[in-house]
Amino acid sequence: MDVSNLTKAQRLELKAQLEAEERAEEANLQRERQSYNAMRDEFVTRTFQSLKQLSGCMQEQKQTIFEESEELDTMQQRLFKVKLDRKSRTLTHSDGHISIKVGNRLNDGWDDSVEIGIEKVREYLATLATDEKSARLVNAITSLLAKDQKGTLKANKVLELEKMANESKDDTFLEGLRIIKEAYRPVPTCQFVEVKYKDENDVERSLPLSMSAMDI
Repeated sequence: MDVSNLTKAQRLELKAQLEAEERAEEANLQRERQSYNAMRDEFVTRTFQSLKQLSGCMQEQKQTIFEESEELDTMQQRLFKVKLDRKSRTLTHSDGHISIKVGNRLNDGWDDSVEIGIEKVREYLATLATDEKSARLVNAITSLLAKDQKGTLKANKVLELEKMANESKDDTFLEGLRIIKEAYRPVPTCQFVEVKYKDENDVERSLPLSMSAMDI
């Protein structure tokens, strides 16, 4: 259409028509946005209520699992006359196809006296000769005293350190290790439940108990 050929009245009429179409498109877009907002809010509310109910059921189930497993643990210790001090327990079905592990996850933690123990160990290292053999030992012990990125000494490395201390029979080394071990203050992080089972092909699998672990 050549607008230049239109009369003034026709141009005004065309302009009014285009503006009316624009207003209609804008109104339609606003209605669609309102519809989207309503659908979104309905989804969020409905999903929240569903997940809130699921979360409550999981919380109740977790409490039941811990209470019943603790009762079984007490029975086991009484019947088999053993006293177990452990952070987790695994209960396995007689046929070996299902096992449930419950317990507490811990992060390594230490009180201030751990630095005294570490200094004792370093005092022992200073007494070692400077030959190649002793240099390797010094490096090995030093690596076990290294802290992680959070500045925490790792408990499993202290166990390795204990072997070296016992082999050395050095009083300073042994005293330092004793102080380090007594300074151990593990920090509970969470209570966990893990389930393993064997499928129809006798392949062991983990039962996903969080949405992040579930494939869809």
